[in-house]
Amino acid sequence: MKLRTALLALLVAAAAQPVRAGDEATAWKLVSEATVRMVSEATYTELLRQAMSKGWRYTPEQIERGYERHFEELKLQLIDQGYRIVIGEAGA
Repeated sequence: MKLRTALLALLVAAAAQPVRAGDEATAWKLVSEATVRMVSEATYTELLRQAMSKGWRYTPEQIERGYERHFEELKLQLIDQGYRIVIGEAGA
């Protein structure tokens, strides 16, 4: 879990764009959907590696659904923390 949290914090912090004074009145932090997907996939891959090292096995369909579910849950967590997920490049 420590690796997951550290990886998530590092990548989101690097990808987030601060809102400038002339931008919206809210204090949203912007991050691109592509960056969120990249972080989600890296994190979920590590979770799968750990599970497989313990002997757990999953079907390809379960793995595919797990990747998508993890991505959707991560987006919700980031939104809850004040991030705005944008399609394309953040701040563009």
